[in-house]
Amino acid sequence: MLLRSLLKKPASVTTNAKRMMSKLVTKAEEYEIKAASESRQFSKAPIMENFGELPLGEIPEPLKYTKPFKMTTLSNGIRVATEYWPSATSAIGVFIGAGSRDETIETSGSAHFLEHLHFKGTSNRSRTQIETEVENLGAQLNAYTSREHTLYHMQVFNQDQAKAMDVLSDMLTNSLYNNHQIEIERETILQELEETNKDYLETLMENVYFNIYREHMMGHPILGDIDNINAINRDMIVEFHTNHYFGDNMVVVATGNVNHDEIVDMAEEKFGKVRKDCPGERRNTEKPVYTPALLMVRDDEMVNSNVGVFYDAPDWKHKDYYAFLLLQRIFGSYSIEENAEHLNDVAKQYNALHGMIGDLPDVTKHECIYSPYSDTAIFGHYFFGNEVFTRQMNYCGMAVNTIYGHYMNEVEVFRARNRLYHELMNIQTVSDVLQSIGPQILYLNRRVHRSEIAQRVSYLDAHHMKNLCYDYFYDAEPSITNWGPIEGVSSVGSYKYFKQHTMSTVTNAHHALYC
Repeated sequence: MLLRSLLKKPASVTTNAKRMMSKLVTKAEEYEIKAASESRQFSKAPIMENFGELPLGEIPEPLKYTKPFKMTTLSNGIRVATEYWPSATSAIGVFIGAGSRDETIETSGSAHFLEHLHFKGTSNRSRTQIETEVENLGAQLNAYTSREHTLYHMQVFNQDQAKAMDVLSDMLTNSLYNNHQIEIERETILQELEETNKDYLETLMENVYFNIYREHMMGHPILGDIDNINAINRDMIVEFHTNHYFGDNMVVVATGNVNHDEIVDMAEEKFGKVRKDCPGERRNTEKPVYTPALLMVRDDEMVNSNVGVFYDAPDWKHKDYYAFLLLQRIFGSYSIEENAEHLNDVAKQYNALHGMIGDLPDVTKHECIYSPYSDTAIFGHYFFGNEVFTRQMNYCGMAVNTIYGHYMNEVEVFRARNRLYHELMNIQTVSDVLQSIGPQILYLNRRVHRSEIAQRVSYLDAHHMKNLCYDYFYDAEPSITNWGPIEGVSSVGSYKYFKQHTMSTVTNAHHALYC
């Protein structure tokens, strides 16, 4: 019944939709943004008869302003970017355009291993001295490794910016990679791997990447597997650092109460001796091939199933990148603790997918995931629920995508757009802004301000999003990953069965899943 109702385009706001409108909401033509209470406009309540609060192409007033941004390239190729605004603290970070993608099968896990070792002592500071100096500054020192880049960053008081740059440069250019520290860190990483394997979402996503990019290093886990972690040695660590930590592959970013010229001088002093070019040939630069497939991972000790349904998607540079940011918010996320009270109330359902989940009472979690990279991306859904509903969870991951290719509800688009506006306005801490700038410089070599993101998204209406879903999901080939007990995994069926369901919206076979 829900599927049939989605295909009927309402000519005006339904009675149920009107019930959800607050009596305190003013008429659309009288509604205006007030700077002191900008977050109020993003609640679900202000849904007017024109299905939205802002006209197409209009963005909230707070998002129209951009902070001063500057970028300079040093003689050795290092790009130095700063974004200024008055703040009590500043953040300084160094992005390296290398991650697990740049490894080989034999050295898988070395990028993450190297990140850990940079905290374990240099020729100027021991591990204890690094920790003590950071604590004495009242600073925060963190790092992470992804598939395509690595980040080291510090948040400090404004007067300690030079010290932060000194600590970061010392870690990245003078680390010793002591064999004793390598053995200690090996145990730490093995424990981290064990903890990661307890996270259902993280574990399933590693299987998803393997299923999709199995012939490429993008499909290998960031931490590496147990055999690789045990086999990594100092030579592998030094080789990875030599081949990937060079000027053209590095970006220094500073945010907060910073002076661009001073940051450039600091970077020139501390990183000026870093060589400009890669001494060898870059690995794995070819575009990863998306593989549509059905992967079943049996685990009879589990009582629930984890399901991932993913599609090929636009990368960072693609024209549809911003539309997929919006589409991710249209699907949103769901957990039974937070959303259960809305599932069977049509007036309160956040979107069509969550309405379908309402028919599956033991599906307790859903997450829409969009992961773009330099030349590829994946978009899809993660589900967690009782193994009895494994087949239905796989179906849900495809059905609404196809339905949206035939009809997209305007209300859902406005809600998602407002949600994205709200998220953009919440990117305001020095660390959050720093982490948003780095990938933009690495992938696009320019700053994409939140005002530009909001402006691009503001022109995306239901018609555009419907066509987008049709282009990417109708008659598409999804990559499906199932992890759970044998009863649930074995009930999934063949890949051909699910492939057929990407070519139609409502069929008897669809309804049979719920009978």
